[in-house]
Amino acid sequence: MSGARSLFRRAAGVLRVSRFEAKIAVALVVSATLPLLGALLLAGKLAEENLALGLDPRVVERLEAVPALYGDLFQARKQLYAEQARSLARGLPQDRRRTRAYLESALARTPRLRRVALHAADGAVVAEAETQAENPEGEWREAPARVALPGGGRLDCTFAIEARYFAELGEAREVGELVQGVDALRSEIRRSYVRAFALLLVAWAAGAAAIGILLARRTTRRVTRLVEAVRRLAAGDLAVQVDPGRANDEVAGLARAFNAMVREVRESRDRIVYLEKISGWQDVARRLAHEIKNPLTPMKLAFQQLEARWKATRLRDPDFGKLLGEAGEIVREEIGTLQRLVDEFSAFAKLPEVKPEPAELGAFVKEFLRTSKQLGAAAELSVVKASGSCPVALDRQLMRRVLTNLCQNAIDAARPARARIHLGIARTRQRAVLTVADEGPGIDRDLWDRIFDPYFTTKGVGGTGLGLAIVKKIILQHGGEIQVGDRPGGGASFSIALPLAPEAKSAA
Repeated sequence: MSGARSLFRRAAGVLRVSRFEAKIAVALVVSATLPLLGALLLAGKLAEENLALGLDPRVVERLEAVPALYGDLFQARKQLYAEQARSLARGLPQDRRRTRAYLESALARTPRLRRVALHAADGAVVAEAETQAENPEGEWREAPARVALPGGGRLDCTFAIEARYFAELGEAREVGELVQGVDALRSEIRRSYVRAFALLLVAWAAGAAAIGILLARRTTRRVTRLVEAVRRLAAGDLAVQVDPGRANDEVAGLARAFNAMVREVRESRDRIVYLEKISGWQDVARRLAHEIKNPLTPMKLAFQQLEARWKATRLRDPDFGKLLGEAGEIVREEIGTLQRLVDEFSAFAKLPEVKPEPAELGAFVKEFLRTSKQLGAAAELSVVKASGSCPVALDRQLMRRVLTNLCQNAIDAARPARARIHLGIARTRQRAVLTVADEGPGIDRDLWDRIFDPYFTTKGVGGTGLGLAIVKKIILQHGGEIQVGDRPGGGASFSIALPLAPEAKSAA
């Protein structure tokens, strides 16, 4: 039972046709059946002509028209008799005694008039006359005609219609029905030809539709996946991607463009969210710096006054003096630490806006290394630049801060050993990529998602957790992105992608 259900579901999936598949199938059916439609019309015409050889259409038309002609003749006779009756009514004499003689003379002079009677207004017969002579045209049938008189009453006339007329009409009808039967047979033969070709046409159309659906399914499945991905994107799923497959057609190009668009939207959203979070942390840093800075100076002055009073005292306790000296060192050291924190918070809160200027990334990195002697003294620096220029727009001061921070982190991570830092420069079709990698202990993968959060640090007491947050904000404000990863062979690697200048993109 379960196997039958599975087979049914599989068959239903095969038979389910999307709109796009249906359109392609219809196009194939139309293109395949148009010649057959012409053949169908030609077959009908040939059948008609072949059957017409056995029965001339003109004969058929004439025979079919005979009953109608007899009908027209009968109507003409009735109208003639009615007019003759009205003529007799108009000639009726005023003197009722002469009426019978008038009626008898009317019988004699009016062809086919067999009987005539005058009725009063109350229906009583005033006068009547009837011929006893045989009808010269043989057997006859009655054809009545009645005329209403102005003063009341009526004139009833009975005319004769030849019986042979009705016999001929019946025979004409029988011949017409026979001819119609033959014509119906001809139509049936013609319909049989047409049905045969129509059946062939339907079979051909069904075959063309099946082939069209099978040929279109490979494309329509990709379109269906793309439509489903668009729906998921509209629902807020920015992680959706569409597999373009191995094809290199328009649908594959559309899938790649869709994937690129989703990535850009996701990056834009992440960029906006991160910058909003950084802005909030900047407000926090500004308040912290203000709250910490205010009490530092009074604390420092108060302890200096305590030391000065101790030095001015004549009677000194050696133990208290020793304790006071140790406490002074601790207080000054902690005040210095707090002052550094205040400076870090203030710098983070007052981070300037990016003012990018045209620059060549490789030349900028070489200039940075040439002018950063302190980094060269603390680490071994090397630069690897791929062929081709990397024109970008960057804020030199802020980008120097980015490189300084990344290099200093590599130096701190390698201590007490001497750090080895590798800077790489390359470009893609749309972006320039700057890589800063070291040979230190690396960064735990579990921390990659948090490494750029403000106030998150792995340096212990000496770290504020603001360096990488500042780095990421600067990169995002440049329209780029930064990612952390592992360096092949050991160590950490930071990859910075910056958009190429417009002229470089067009040249690519």
